[in-house]
Amino acid sequence: MRELLEHADRVLIGGHRGCACRYTENSIEAMEHGLLSGADYLEIDIQLTKDGVPVVYHDTALEKRTALHGYVHEHTLDRLRENCPGLCTFEEAMRWGCEREAWFALEIKTVPLDMQEVNFRLLEAMVPVLEKTGMKKRVFVFGPDYQVLKRMKQLDSEVEIGLIVPFIPADPVELMKSMDAMVYLTYIYNITPDMICRLKAHGYYVSGAILREEKWMERAYACGVTMFEADDPGKARRLGSAGPEEIA
Repeated sequence: MRELLEHADRVLIGGHRGCACRYTENSIEAMEHGLLSGADYLEIDIQLTKDGVPVVYHDTALEKRTALHGYVHEHTLDRLRENCPGLCTFEEAMRWGCEREAWFALEIKTVPLDMQEVNFRLLEAMVPVLEKTGMKKRVFVFGPDYQVLKRMKQLDSEVEIGLIVPFIPADPVELMKSMDAMVYLTYIYNITPDMICRLKAHGYYVSGAILREEKWMERAYACGVTMFEADDPGKARRLGSAGPEEIA
């Protein structure tokens, strides 16, 4: 993922959960549609099943969209496939991504501290998949649980990480340095152009996270973020093509 970020000459647009379309979010079909819609990279959500298989699924509460209850890690892969249309494993997504030469932002879904031990096991299952699919350099792993992200760097220092920062730290640069992180992800209203410039000057990349309203996308372009995610990557790309002022 670092290669994509280093060579970007414009704000990069990520397909949020693949893309909001007629296909199920986080499915291979939604990811394909995201790329066809103009996404530079794909944001997908990773969780662990009861039988130890990393899968691509967003909700931590299964009852929101399925007949199941509880967490993903309380159900087997077979049971989840029966109840979650479009569900794919992490390995299936990475093999598909390798064939498409796609880039990914991998969110570790969590309910801290309830899921922390499960997510430690999730990382241990993810690293071999990244190795054997050749996707280690084409992803970064991010989330709000910094202890989990630290564990990822301990497991494999070559895997890049990003920090979800839902607050305004005393020193964003020191925070990134302390975590050996690559991407700073925050709400666009929690960051200023000066903060972005300082982070960039120290070699970090800044994401405006998920943006749905045009006013926030316009602010992201004006502030000079490196990247942000959108449900409709094509629309976000068209909004940013209005003029050269989009890039700081």
